[in-house]
Amino acid sequence: MTPDEPDLSAVPDRQSVLDRQSVLDRQSGRGRTGFAALLTAETVSTAGTRMSQIAVPWLVLSATGDPVTAGLVGLAEILPYVVLQVLGAPLVDRLGGYRVAVVGNLGAGIALAGVPLLAEARDLGLAALLGCVFVAGLLRGPADSATQVLLPGVAAAGRIPIDRAVGALDGAQRAAGLLGAPLGAALVGLIGSPAVVALDAGTFVVAAALVGLAVPRAAGVTRPADDNAGAGYLTELRVGLVYLVRDRLLRSIAGMVLVTNLVDAAISGLLLLVWARERYGSAGPVGIVGAAIAGGAVVGALVMTAVGQRLPRRWTFAVGFLAAGAPRLVILAVPVPLWVVVAVWAVSGLGAGVVNPTLGAAEYDTIPRRLQARVLSALGGIAWAGIPFGALLAGVLVDAVGLQTALIVGAAVYGLATLDPFLRPAWRLMDRRPSAPRATSEIVSPSRAERCSREARVNRVHTGTPSDSLDGVGTEIRRGRQRRRRT
Repeated sequence: MTPDEPDLSAVPDRQSVLDRQSVLDRQSGRGRTGFAALLTAETVSTAGTRMSQIAVPWLVLSATGDPVTAGLVGLAEILPYVVLQVLGAPLVDRLGGYRVAVVGNLGAGIALAGVPLLAEARDLGLAALLGCVFVAGLLRGPADSATQVLLPGVAAAGRIPIDRAVGALDGAQRAAGLLGAPLGAALVGLIGSPAVVALDAGTFVVAAALVGLAVPRAAGVTRPADDNAGAGYLTELRVGLVYLVRDRLLRSIAGMVLVTNLVDAAISGLLLLVWARERYGSAGPVGIVGAAIAGGAVVGALVMTAVGQRLPRRWTFAVGFLAAGAPRLVILAVPVPLWVVVAVWAVSGLGAGVVNPTLGAAEYDTIPRRLQARVLSALGGIAWAGIPFGALLAGVLVDAVGLQTALIVGAAVYGLATLDPFLRPAWRLMDRRPSAPRATSEIVSPSRAERCSREARVNRVHTGTPSDSLDGVGTEIRRGRQRRRRT
C-alpha cells in the first residue's frame, strides 16, 4: 500500500454506506489531482518539444547552412525514440510506469540542457549535438510509454471514464502542439535557438516533478512483483508482440494506422509544401492550413472529452477517420480558393480529434492491464514504422507522375484504409463490452476490505481484478445485517 491510498483496514465492520462512500470520494479526489498533474505534465512537455523541433534544426542550419546535417540531427533523436519505445516496454513493467516516467523525463531534460550549455561555451560541434539529442530521444521513448501506462491508473483512481481521460490527454497534447510551434518560431527570433532549447529542457524537468509529486505510484503498476518473475527480457517482449498479432482488433488497428501514418508523413513532409510552392509560390498557406487542422483537432478532442463515453466507438472512429484523411488530399488536387481548402482541413481536423481518444479507449479496454506497456509499445512501433519513409516515397511519386496525380493516389490509399472499419467484422470488437472491467474496480476495491489482509489488498490494487467492484459494498452490508439478525 502506498501513502496515496487510504488504509481500508481502519474501516469498522459495521460502517455505514455513507462512510464507505466518503473513503471512495477522498481517494477519488487524490486520483483527480494525479490525473490533472499528468495532464499538465504532458501539456508542458509537448509544448516544449514542439518548440525545440523548430529551434534545434534552426540552430544547425544557422551554424552549418546544411539541410542534410539538420536532417541527420532529427534522425538521431527520432530513431532511438521509436526503437526504445518498443524495446523499453518490459523495463516499464519491471520498474513501474511512475519511476520510468520521472527518470525518463528528468534525464531527457538534462540531456537537452547540454545543447545551450555547449553553445554558450562555443563548444557545440556536430558530435556533441548528436550525442545530446540521441540521449534525449533514448530516454523519451520509455518515458512516453510509461505515460500510456499511467493514464488508465490515474483515471481509475479519479473515477474518470477512460474515454474522457484519453480525450482530455489528446486534446491537451494537440493544444500544446498548436501553441508550441508558433511560440517556438517567435522565441527563436526573440531570444535565440539555444535559449529555446533550454526552455524545452526545463519543460521536461517540470513534467518529471509533476509526475513525481502528484501521481500515485500505484497508477503505474501493471502487475504484481511475482508475475513472470522468471521470464527473460526477450520473452517478455515477445509476449507483447504475440498478443498484438493474435488479437484481431489490435492487428487491424496496427495495419490501418501504419498505412495512414505513412500517408500523413507524405503530406506533412512534402506534398503540402510542393502544393504551396506550385500554387502560391510561398510557404504561407502551409501554416494557415496547418493551423486549421490543428484547431479542428483540438475541438474534436474536447468534444470526445465531454461526450465520448456516450458515443458508439466503432462508428465514431470510422466516420472520424474517414473525414480526417482523403478529403484533405482531394481538395489540394482541385483548383479552389484557399478559404475552401482551409474549411475542408478544419473539418478533417475535427475528425482527427475524434480518432485518437476513441482508439485509445478501445485499446485500453482490449489489452489486459499487465500487458499494456508491452502491447501498446509494440502497437506504437508499428504505427510509427512508415513515418520515416513518407516524404521519400512522396518525392519519388511526385517526380514520376506529378503533384496532382500523387495527391489522388495518396487520397485513394488513405480512403481505402479508412473504409476498413466499415467493412470488416473485426472492428466490432471496438464497441464496449458489458463484461469489460469498470475503471474504478482496477484501483478501488473496498468491498472485501474487512476479510482481506493488507497484503492481499495491495496485490488486488496492482492486478486490478474485475471481481473487486463497487457493487460488493451493498452485498457485504446485506450479509452483515443477515448475520446480526441470526444472532
